[in-house]
Amino acid sequence: MSFWSAVKGIFSSNAKPVDDILDKDRGLLVRAGGFINDLSYTEQERVRDNAELVARQAAAYGELIDTVTEHARSTANENTQRSLPRRQVAIAIIRVELFLVLASVVIWPFRPEYAKFVWLVASSSLMIGAFMAVVVFFFGSYGISNHLLKPLREVKKKASG
Repeated sequence: MSFWSAVKGIFSSNAKPVDDILDKDRGLLVRAGGFINDLSYTEQERVRDNAELVARQAAAYGELIDTVTEHARSTANENTQRSLPRRQVAIAIIRVELFLVLASVVIWPFRPEYAKFVWLVASSSLMIGAFMAVVVFFFGSYGISNHLLKPLREVKKKASG
């Protein structure tokens, strides 16, 4: 019986669904309008959020600058028994990678299939990974300090005011 009463309620002139939609205090339209109104992003909210974001970025850049500067300062004059073999291994990796690349170019006119094999070895993920790790480890601090941190220091000065 309840099924038929539900079907009958759909087609009857019951004012309850209309009241649920059009009620001026808790109606569906009022709640939907409030939801849409809450989605607006005012200019004041945008300015406040941007100021907070800039402050957090400046703090993060400051920490990055301090960390990299401290690392560069602590490792600049490192000349221990460990650092010398580490540099020799790094130089060997760079030399091997450069030799393989140049060898593939020189061999190409004479034996293209062999040059292709040498190039595949030179461009393998192992060789590229080792080469990039060495380059970033040994030369990254120079690049970071001259090309990344210098503009960041200027941003930090402007942000601190």
